[in-house]
Amino acid sequence: MNTIRILFLGDVVGEKSVKAIEITLPQLIKNWKIDFTIVNGENMHQGRGFNEQMCKRLFRAGTNVITGGDHSFDKHLIFPYYEKEKRILRPANYPNGVPGKGFGIYEVKEHKIAVINLRGQAFFNNNLFCPFLSANKLISQLQEETNTIIIDFHAEATGEKVFFGHYVDGRVSAVLGTHTHVQTADATILPKGTAYISDVGACLPENSIIGTKYEVIERRTLKKLPTKLQTAEGDILLHGAVLEISTETGKPLFITPVKHKVNKELL
Repeated sequence: MNTIRILFLGDVVGEKSVKAIEITLPQLIKNWKIDFTIVNGENMHQGRGFNEQMCKRLFRAGTNVITGGDHSFDKHLIFPYYEKEKRILRPANYPNGVPGKGFGIYEVKEHKIAVINLRGQAFFNNNLFCPFLSANKLISQLQEETNTIIIDFHAEATGEKVFFGHYVDGRVSAVLGTHTHVQTADATILPKGTAYISDVGACLPENSIIGTKYEVIERRTLKKLPTKLQTAEGDILLHGAVLEISTETGKPLFITPVKHKVNKELL
């Protein structure tokens, strides 16, 4: 059986996490025998958004595709780069006319892989088009070219994520949740054959509040005062998942959560 292995790393938070991936990703690819790597990069630049230089660093380290989420457009200087770099995706259910694309088709080992980026609606202030209807349209379109479709579902509510996974079960290879920055313990293959996890976790400082300094969250939560986001310091934890997929069927053979620590002295 011919297969491909995919590594997906969750939301990258801050400069030190970018550096940790630069240092570690080549070895992770070697150790896990990875053929294709997807990284959610929407929090790379000081916790909100990303820039062209950071994206290029991830590509040089071995990343094949960078996905986004609710912070995809926080840094306006990224807008022109969206138009010329097809390896960067933003959620496909943004309105028509915004920069970039929400899906792409990429080739590895003479096999096509489709990647879709979608954002959920629950608990977000600026609701986008329905991700379920958007998924229907894109899946039908992409199935004409490949049987291997990976979805980064960037959403807040676990219930919405679980429902989405079952909604597309059997029609895509994997649904990998992002956004909450906490790796969940529900990695599985759903009844009709789609690999699923509610959240792959994030690449972030280990001793932090989902990547942010404790003092910042304390000030916001207890004193109700606005405070600029500040990424925490210390060792970096890289969270994600590894999938192995049959190129003949597009079905996953397994999904395995991964966690790797990078010592702060290396950064």
